[in-house]
Amino acid sequence: MLKISSSRFAFFLWRYLPAAAWMGVRIEFLDDQVCTTRLRYSWFNRNPFGSTYFVAQSAAAEMATGLPAYLTIRQRKARLAMLVTDMDMSFLKQAKGVTYFRCDEIQKIVSAIRKAEITDDPVSCKVAVQGLDAETGDPVSAFTVIWRFRRRKQK
Repeated sequence: MLKISSSRFAFFLWRYLPAAAWMGVRIEFLDDQVCTTRLRYSWFNRNPFGSTYFVAQSAAAEMATGLPAYLTIRQRKARLAMLVTDMDMSFLKQAKGVTYFRCDEIQKIVSAIRKAEITDDPVSCKVAVQGLDAETGDPVSAFTVIWRFRRRKQK
């Protein structure tokens, strides 16, 4: 079961991804099926047009896929490297206030990690993330993140 407390997540962000922490990416929900991150519009992550900057939205979307992958690799004690190889994004309307980034394809990530553990070839995994306005539930952005998992070489 994937699990992380909000305080451990904050420590993780400040230690490994301080830009995401500075922009305000937070964990909202995580289990074996779904990961949801939260991003609140603030002066740290705004653009000149009065909405959340696309880079901050991208960081929150990546985190909704990357955190489950990272935790799965650690939980399985797998010697794997992980890397985002491609990201496709669409912005449907201005992101103001709080936006949730939801990935419900965690099992695809887990399957790719399991496959990467037993093969010498890199394994790619394409997952979708939806950016949703917290007040209305309307989509504000959509992301497709492609992760590559590869077994680390023995030293």
